[in-house]
Amino acid sequence: MIKEKELYISMDGGKLFCKTFGKSGKPLVVLHGGPGLGFNYLLPQMSALGNFSFAIFYDQRGTGHSTSTADWQTNPFETYCDDLNQLRKSFGFEKISLLGHSFGGVFASMYASVFPQHVDKIIYVNSVPISSHDYIEFVNHRTSIVNKNKAELDSIRNTQAFIKGDPKTVEHYYRIYFKNYFVKPELANTLTLTMTTEAAINNFKIYDLFFDYIKKHPFNYYEKKLNLPSLILAGAKDVIPLHYMEKLHASLPASTYQVIENCGHFAYIDQPEVLFDSVKLFI
Repeated sequence: MIKEKELYISMDGGKLFCKTFGKSGKPLVVLHGGPGLGFNYLLPQMSALGNFSFAIFYDQRGTGHSTSTADWQTNPFETYCDDLNQLRKSFGFEKISLLGHSFGGVFASMYASVFPQHVDKIIYVNSVPISSHDYIEFVNHRTSIVNKNKAELDSIRNTQAFIKGDPKTVEHYYRIYFKNYFVKPELANTLTLTMTTEAAINNFKIYDLFFDYIKKHPFNYYEKKLNLPSLILAGAKDVIPLHYMEKLHASLPASTYQVIENCGHFAYIDQPEVLFDSVKLFI
């Protein structure tokens, strides 16, 4: 049985909720996507990382069970980067490896570009594009896919229960939203999407905060040419077109690129054995 532990780490103006799996092995910090979702959607499946690493999951500031004041929102990217660096220090590690899922790939690239001396390896799992231009382009593409369920989603968003952050209503919304992210749509029902009312409301506030910031403050981490050992794991049937992953691979001199067949956006559910075998070998 994998050893697990929950704890809070104090940051400037808030606390980060963390959950660790494993008791030995190289430290691997998992960066969840969204932005806005907490790490809960990655569990319990991704806890398997604790079989071969010391895996650290944490709710990014303002998400999940993490707490924060609002004054950090003028520069959310810088704050998230500082938070991750403080988390690293709090655990006492000089170097960490990063695993970024979805938008977590952007945060992994950001941290590695600012603190390359503290990064051992990077693993991109179903990562979104890592430039603002490509990300916005992808969002438009994603919208066309999600809109297959637009009428149903809109009807939920217009209810008072959704507006007030009723956890069950928001969970139902996400299950419909994520249907087209899977090879088999019914697998959306296996995602862990339980959350508090506060987290349910913050999901959308944090996403809007970052999206508005991205439109006003362009970034391009492809240009950084990060020379760190990197593993790029892409789903052959992900909503994220493969050409973005190929571009990421071309921008990272020390990267390995692997396409997982019969896999959508949640590789740890669609193809868990392939995912964990690949990560274990890389780590």
